[in-house]
Amino acid sequence: MPSYGSNAYKLQPAAAPLTKTAPNKKPRVKEKKKTIKYQLIAVVVIVFLVQLLLCSRWVALYDLHSELESRTAVLEDLQRENEQKALAIDSMVDASKVEEYAKNELGMKKIESNQIVYIQPVHGDSMQKVAKSNSNSSKRGIIGALSSSFSGLLEYLK
Repeated sequence: MPSYGSNAYKLQPAAAPLTKTAPNKKPRVKEKKKTIKYQLIAVVVIVFLVQLLLCSRWVALYDLHSELESRTAVLEDLQRENEQKALAIDSMVDASKVEEYAKNELGMKKIESNQIVYIQPVHGDSMQKVAKSNSNSSKRGIIGALSSSFSGLLEYLK
């Protein structure tokens, strides 16, 4: 440090400039603590909301699962009842029970051999094909004839 006075050493130390850094640091520490505190509160709130959302989803899944189980139980009961009804119907369709129902309830009688009549056809066993008349096929010429024969083939295959 250059001095413009004498070159002799100074016996008293130079006064150091006074700085007020200590009071400024304390509020900054408080501000940092406040921001850390707010960040921690925000993280806790976010974690709580996520946990609440997860719990609500688990509750909804549990409700659906219990509803599924109850409907499965109802379905099994209905299937069991359906099988019992099918067995009851099969047992009712027995030939002797049908004959008994026809005699007692409907008043029907068993057919006798003299009541059977056989019919003989006059012309023998024959068949006659009758073609459908299609006015469109005659108007269109070859294409109409092909379409009518193709539709006839399809009817035959059915």
